[in-house]
Amino acid sequence: MESLKLNLDTEINGQTRTFVVEVPYQDGIVATSEFCPTQLLSDTVELIGAIRGETLDKFLDDCHRQLQGMAKLTEAKSEIDLHIGALMAVVMAHLSRNNRIVFGDLLIYVDCFSLLLKAAGFDSDTIRAMYPHITKTIIEMYPDYVDCTPDGTPFTGSRTEEILRNLTTHPE
Repeated sequence: MESLKLNLDTEINGQTRTFVVEVPYQDGIVATSEFCPTQLLSDTVELIGAIRGETLDKFLDDCHRQLQGMAKLTEAKSEIDLHIGALMAVVMAHLSRNNRIVFGDLLIYVDCFSLLLKAAGFDSDTIRAMYPHITKTIIEMYPDYVDCTPDGTPFTGSRTEEILRNLTTHPE
């Protein structure tokens, strides 16, 4: 797998900012799951090599949507507020378009958020620790609109919900 370095630009409060996002890339697919806990990728602790990703075009689109959200947030009090606000804008837009969000799609959005945080200079360990908490908070905001699978299996009551709860109450 090769490493792909992407320069993503946006204007924030009248200033152009460039986020350099580096991701593994192979056969048109970007591996996005650098910060996602392995348990959420594989649904088990045993599968160490689990990777999630999407096509380069979709990844760029997802990142650009968050960057557009950041550009519109002129009242953010801190850098982290800017990123969280943009993530929430993307999730709410998804819900507005589809009325639902599949857990895997939510994780892709959180992956992009995490990679943009890294590009902004946030500490990798901090991002890794934040990941399950951010994910859980979003699900708690929209519990009736998150599905575990594309066929509509509810997230609430699923094994994945239990894994996420354990990650946020008993961090490793």
